[in-house]
Amino acid sequence: MDDQRARRLLERERRRAERLKALAEGPPSPCIGVCRIDDRSGWCIGCFRNIDEIREWMIMPPAERHRLLEELKQRRASQSPAAAHGAGSHPGAAPAAKPDEKQK
Repeated sequence: MDDQRARRLLERERRRAERLKALAEGPPSPCIGVCRIDDRSGWCIGCFRNIDEIREWMIMPPAERHRLLEELKQRRASQSPAAAHGAGSHPGAAPAAKPDEKQK
């Protein structure tokens, strides 16, 4: 392995270690594994982040992640009362079937 390649690999590992340390210092991701972007709002129906916020989460400083988490609470609250309480009425979710309707 030549010196230049060895230096690149060491630098990559150093940057990776810095990112992992920064990620561990901040709040955990709000992702709940329900990953689908609502066409109307542009927010994930699971965590209420937009695609840029999802992509940038790992490189955001901890203070910015905390600020975003507060904003996500406001986004959830701005939805229907059922969504604000986690009853599954997320933006873009299909309406629940009425009890007397037969499922197809």
